[in-house]
Amino acid sequence: MKRKIIRQGHNTLTITLPSEWTKKFNLKAGSEIELIERENGLFISTEKNGESKRAEFDISGMDIPTIWKYFMAVYREGYDEVLVRFPQNIKLETPYKFLTQHRLDMRYGKEREKQTILSALQGFVTRFIGYEMVEHGKDYIIVREMGELTSKQFDNSLRKIFLILQEMAEETLEAIKDNDPSILMQIHDVDVNLDKFHDYCIRILNKTANKETRKSELLFSTLYILELIGDEFKNISTHLIYDTPKTRLKNILELAVSIKEQLDVYYDLFYKFDKTKINKISEIDRSTYFKVPEMYKKASEAEKEIYHHLRIIGRYLNALLELRIEMEY
Repeated sequence: MKRKIIRQGHNTLTITLPSEWTKKFNLKAGSEIELIERENGLFISTEKNGESKRAEFDISGMDIPTIWKYFMAVYREGYDEVLVRFPQNIKLETPYKFLTQHRLDMRYGKEREKQTILSALQGFVTRFIGYEMVEHGKDYIIVREMGELTSKQFDNSLRKIFLILQEMAEETLEAIKDNDPSILMQIHDVDVNLDKFHDYCIRILNKTANKETRKSELLFSTLYILELIGDEFKNISTHLIYDTPKTRLKNILELAVSIKEQLDVYYDLFYKFDKTKINKISEIDRSTYFKVPEMYKKASEAEKEIYHHLRIIGRYLNALLELRIEMEY
């Protein structure tokens, strides 16, 4: 919508707000609004940075994955206080392990334990950095953020995501090279830790206005892809541990080495942009790109499953590289 600037006196310029906006946001003469300068634009906001955001949802009839989605939504969106309602006298499966163990339990017919509703909800809350259960009743809990979010916390958490991914890549390569999947037994828990820092970064981006708008968009995309790479390493570990525990994987070793090297160079590039590092990633990728069809032909059925996930990671790394170059402009 376009509005004309009106001169008021010598040094003051004003604009008028549409009546439908003032009604929608309950703005009157004397109401305060926030004016935010970002890059080449000015933004009007009715929310103050210090204003506390509250949300509420009812988990009646929800399964564990759906409850996770609701918690993640309010957390990532930056809500400071959440009222969660629930039906009395029900039990839930252990939420913290549900997403990592569910598929394996289903495959091998394991009986899953159930907890009291309060214990289960505490498990959900523990998953989110800064959230604490501060009150509970017979059919509700109140969750509240107990700390302050800063750009430094974002930077530290983002770097932690990179370090976790490097650890996952290193252990995956070692497991393939040494034919020792036991190295990866804890990688599901490592991935949960990565997800915690991912959600924390998203929360900080949504709550703080100290990042440039365009850069924030690129960071959101970067975080999303980094989290997907963690999931792919987790999927590889599942196949290595449960589907190919004694299979030698010599035909995909070179591809695994290439992925690890590209990830390491990208980590350096992200924090210190350098055209030579971009060329280095491209060289590493090209060194295996033309060998891929031959690798696939030689690969066993077990190797092809791992190969598939490694190729997906390779495509994700290429997308990350494009995003990082965009950040320079």
